[in-house]
Amino acid sequence: MKKSIGIDLGTTNSVIAFKDTAIKIIRNKENEELTRSCVGQRNGELLVGRSAYQLIERDPVNTILSVKRLMGAAIKDKMVQDMKNSKYYKFGISELKGGTDDAVTVVLGGKQFTPEQISAEILKKLKKDAEEKLGGEITHAVITVPAYFTEKQKNATHTAAILAGLKVKKLLAEPTAAAIAYGVDNLKAGEAKTILIYDFGGGTFDLSILNIADGQYMEAGTGGDRWLGGDDLDKKLQEIVEKKLSKQYNISNLHLLVESLNEKKRYRFEGQMRYQTEEAKIQLSSSNKAGILIDNLLEDENGDIIDIDITITREEFEEAIRPFVQRTIDLIEQLLKEVGYDIQMIDNILLVGGSSCIPLVKKMLSEKYGHSKIKISEKPMLAIAEGAGILAHRLGDTYEPGPDVTAEIEDISYSTTHNYYLEIQENEERKKELIVEKQATLPAEKIKVFNTLTANQKIARVAIYADVEDGKDELQLLGYYPIEENLPIDTELVFEFYLDLNEKFKINVYPRKDKSKSKEIILGRGGADQKALKTIDELVERAVQEFKTIEGEEELVQFITKKIAEINKIGSQNIDDNKWHEIYYTTTEKFDEIRANEVGSSDIEQELYRAKRLLIEFSELMETYDRNTLIQLITKIESSDNHAEQGELAKKMEEKTDEYEVLNAAIRIELLANRILELPVTGIGKSKKQEDVNRLLQIYTTSKTKFLMKQNEEASALVLEAYEIIKTYRQWL
Repeated sequence: MKKSIGIDLGTTNSVIAFKDTAIKIIRNKENEELTRSCVGQRNGELLVGRSAYQLIERDPVNTILSVKRLMGAAIKDKMVQDMKNSKYYKFGISELKGGTDDAVTVVLGGKQFTPEQISAEILKKLKKDAEEKLGGEITHAVITVPAYFTEKQKNATHTAAILAGLKVKKLLAEPTAAAIAYGVDNLKAGEAKTILIYDFGGGTFDLSILNIADGQYMEAGTGGDRWLGGDDLDKKLQEIVEKKLSKQYNISNLHLLVESLNEKKRYRFEGQMRYQTEEAKIQLSSSNKAGILIDNLLEDENGDIIDIDITITREEFEEAIRPFVQRTIDLIEQLLKEVGYDIQMIDNILLVGGSSCIPLVKKMLSEKYGHSKIKISEKPMLAIAEGAGILAHRLGDTYEPGPDVTAEIEDISYSTTHNYYLEIQENEERKKELIVEKQATLPAEKIKVFNTLTANQKIARVAIYADVEDGKDELQLLGYYPIEENLPIDTELVFEFYLDLNEKFKINVYPRKDKSKSKEIILGRGGADQKALKTIDELVERAVQEFKTIEGEEELVQFITKKIAEINKIGSQNIDDNKWHEIYYTTTEKFDEIRANEVGSSDIEQELYRAKRLLIEFSELMETYDRNTLIQLITKIESSDNHAEQGELAKKMEEKTDEYEVLNAAIRIELLANRILELPVTGIGKSKKQEDVNRLLQIYTTSKTKFLMKQNEEASALVLEAYEIIKTYRQWL
C-alpha cells in the first residue's frame, strides 16, 4: 500500500513521522531520529546525513550545510553574501549559470547544484529510509516550511520534493505543525485555546498565533526572521572560543595561524571546532560550564603544538546570545501588534525547536510574559515532524484514530506571512500596489483592474513583490500577458490574483469586455524560467532607451509576443525546460540584430552571412528540405539585380534560418568574440578581455562538436555560458 509521511525538512536536522493508529517517528537507516540536513561528496559519490557531516574534518569544501537558508534566496541578499564570505561555511556559493542574476547555487565536486537539488537529496534519503522501515512505497508527503518563507522559497521547497519523487500534499508552516502535535496530545474534545508557537530552529525563527477549538486550527497571524537560528548561536559561541583561545595562548592572529596549517590539519582543526562548539552549546543547557579540548592539531609560528583546553561558562554564552533572544521577543511584540492581540489573549507560548531548549530563552520569555504562560514542548526536536505526520494521515490515509486520541484534527485555516504587491507603471514611474495583505486568510483572492498605457499595447508586465526583513521589497514572480487584439489606450485589463493554501500564486488576466481572452500568466520563480523572463524585462526597457526608431521597438515587442506564446506552451511546472534557455539567448540575439540594423547593417547581407554559416557549420544537422531551400534562396539572391526581390527572398531565408535558433546562437559566439577583441572596452583589463575571448572561442569550438555529436543539452549549456560572458560586453557591442 502506498503511504504518506510527514517531513520536517530542517536547516540542521530533518525528521520523518508517520501515523497509522498512533503517530510515530521513523528512524533513519542509521537508527537515528534526527537525520543531518547535510550533503557531501566523496570520490564522486553523494553522501547524505551523518556520513556527509563526518566529511567536515576531511573535506569541508565538499560538505553542504544549512542549505535551507539558501532556498529561494537571491545571491545579492545581504545574508547570502554574509554566508558566502563567512569562514564558517567552507563550501562555495555562487550565481547560477542559466538562472537569473540573483539565482544561487552551491558548489560540490566542482559542479553547481541549486539549493533545491541539494534539498532533494536529503528528501530522497528520508523517503528511502521511510520506505525500508514501513515496507511500502512512499508517494506523498506533508513537508514543513518556516512560516516566514516567501512564495518563492515555498515554491523552491515544492520543487525539491518533485525532484525527490514526492507529491506534496501540503506545505505546512512549522509552527502550525507544532500546534497540531500539541493540540492532539493536550486538548480535550470541546476545549479551546489560543497558542503562540515560538519555533527557534537551526536556521530560522518562526512565530504563529493559532486559535484551537474542537479540532479547528485557525492561524491568526505569523511572523519571524528567515535568518535567525541556532546556526547564529553556534557562530557566536565559536567567536567566544576563538577569543579565549587567542588570549589564553597569547595568539595575536588565530585565523592566520589556522590558515598556515597544512590542509589536512586545518580541515581537522576547523571540523573539531565546529563539532565541539555545537556540543558545548547543548551541554550548557544542562551544565554551568563546558569544555573545548583539541589536541595535536594547532601549531604556533615555531611549529610547536598547542593543545587546546578551553572552558566556557553558561554566563559567558548567555551574555553573547542575549541580543538574539531579545530579537525573538521583539518579533513577538511586533506580531501581537499586527494582529491586534493583547498578550492576555494568549493562553500559552509553546516553545519548539532545538534552540528553544536553551535556559536563557525560557528565562527571558518568563520575565516578559510570566512563567505560567511558557510551555516547553515535550519533544522540541520532533514536534514539527509529528504535526506534519498527523496532517499527512488526516489528508489521505484510511486508518482510524486510536482510543487514546483526545482531539482529532477537523480543519486548519492558514494565513499569509507577507504583504504582496504588484508593480505598476504610473506617470513614467513604477509604483507598488498592495494586492494581498499580510495575515490574510488563505486561500486569498483579489481582483484588480488596470488600464493599458498605449494604443495597440501588445504585452502587460506582471511583477509580484513581497516585503521581507528590514522593510525591503523582494521580487518574487515575473511574467507577461500577451495582448492579441489592437486595443485602444486606457483599455481596462482585469487581473485575478489567487493565493492558494501553500501560498502559491496563480494569476489570470483578460480584457474587461472579453473574459474569453483570459490567460493564466506563466510566472518565473528563480530558475531558467525567471532568467528568460527577466531578460525580456530588461531588453524591453533598454529598447526604449537605446533604439532609434519606433519600428525597432515594435519589431522587438512583436518578437517577444511570439516568445510569450511559446512560454505559455511550456507551462508553469517546467521551470528548467531547455526551451527557457533558447528563449533567453534568441531574444538577446534579436535585440542585438535590431540594434545593429539601426546603425546601418545590411539586412540582406546579414541574412546571407547567417544562412551560409549555418550551412557550413551545421549542414548535416539540418533537414534535407531546409538545406536545399537555403541553397536555392542564396543562389537566387546573389543572381538577382532587383533589390525589392532580394529583400523578399531574404525574409524567406530569415524565416528558414530562424528555425535553427540554437545553432545560430552558437555560430554568433565566434563573431561576437572577435568583435569583443577589437572593442575599446573600459573598466575591464586587457588580460581579462583576452581570457574571456579565449573562453568564448573555446566554447564555440566545443559546442559545435557537441551539437554535431547530438549532445544537445551539454551544447546548449555551453552556449548559455558564452552569452553570460558576452553580457558583460553588451554595452560596447
